[in-house]
Order: sequence, then structure tokens, then C-alpha cells
Amino acid sequence: MSAQRIARALQRLASPLAVLAPLPRGAGLGVYANGDRRRRHTATLSPADVKALIADGVLVSGVGDELRLSDAGRARVRRNAAAPGEEYVAQHGPITSRDVLDPDGDIQRLRGYDISGALRKIGALRDGRGAPWLNVSELNAAARLRVAWDSAQAGMVRGSDWSGPPQSSAARGPGNAQEAALAARCDASRRMNEALDALAPQLRRIVERVVLHEHGLEMIERTENWPSRSGKIALKLGLAQLAQHF
Repeated sequence: MSAQRIARALQRLASPLAVLAPLPRGAGLGVYANGDRRRRHTATLSPADVKALIADGVLVSGVGDELRLSDAGRARVRRNAAAPGEEYVAQHGPITSRDVLDPDGDIQRLRGYDISGALRKIGALRDGRGAPWLNVSELNAAARLRVAWDSAQAGMVRGSDWSGPPQSSAARGPGNAQEAALAARCDASRRMNEALDALAPQLRRIVERVVLHEHGLEMIERTENWPSRSGKIALKLGLAQLAQHF
């Protein structure tokens, strides 16, 4: 029951602006939505549970006596919400189902990362007049890099049973089907590395962090000690250079 209570509290703490703070009369700690401690808390944790979560790096200090969910804590929430067998993959990004073509042209229903999430975010960037910040060629370059990365990482976490007999008229069996899939991943890895190697070091870092790892521009500016709003400029320069490579 304690594990379920902790999982429920962490899930609610993962909401934007939610905080964990001491309850009145010292009765443990409560989760407050939107950081509003005037409202009723939505979940509770005991001091012992909080101490253990801090030791595990799940909780970090916020403002005053408040605690917030760390990056490791958010990864734990994603693991808790994942389907069986996908826990440690889902912590790195949302998992979705989609149809893909295998090397012989057969359609396979697979589970893997949502490759469109990062592209939606950068596609929503706007300039001061409200016009799209990135042009078509820059967005296409980001999409090609993301697809190559997804394939190179073997992001499909559940899919084809390679031990089964061939499903098409092509002469293939489990062995050569696996070899073809491995060759496709190696080719994708080569394309990805060649594209990234074509970028200047600082531009490569921001393209990797935004397009592949979905880091926010403001966080990158802080960690790189860049001026505010300079991340958008660096991203555009990096994707323009990437588009020239492709």
C-alpha cells in the first residue's frame, strides 16, 4: 500500500508547478497543485518516505521548505506509468504504437519512441512577429536526423518475432531477417554520425540536445551560460548547417 501511495503522490507531483510541502500540525507532507498551499493537498507522504526519496534523488529542494520532483523523479514516474516490459525505455521518452516497413517491405506493428514530439516543439517556435522560426528545409533536416537516430537506437521496444517463418513471398528466414535489421540500424547510425560530424561543436550540442534528447532551450542556455534567447539562434544555425549536409 505504501508503494502505491508513493507512486500516486509522485504522479501528482509531476504536474507543472506542483510542490511537496509540510502539512499543518506536522502530519507529514502534502502535494499541492500549482504550488498553491491555500488549497487542499492532493496526496500525502510520510517523513520517512520523503527522506528515502531524497536519498534516492527523486526529490530536490525548491523554494523555502518546498520540495520538487527531480529529473530522476520524473523518469521514475514515467517508469511507473509504462506498460509491462517498457519501464526503462519509457523513462527516456513517450512510447507509442506505429506501423513500419521491415527490410522486405512487410508492415509490422511496433512499439517505440514518439519521434514526432521533438519536431512538434521546434516547429512551434516563432519569431517576434509570430512567423515560424524555422523554415521547411531546417525542419526537414531535423526530421531526417531524428529518424536516423531512432533507427540507430533500435527504439522499437516490442515488435516482430524474428523466430517465426517468413510472411512474404521473399526467401527469408529468421537469420537473414535479423541480419537485415542489424544492417539497417548500422546504416542509420552511420548516417546520423556523419550528419552530426558535419556540424560545428557548439551547434552539434544544441541540435543533439533539442532534436534528439528534447531538452528545453532555456535549460540549455543556463547550462551553456548563453544569453537569454540565444538558444533559438544557435538551433536555427545548427539546423541550417544540417540542411546543407543533407
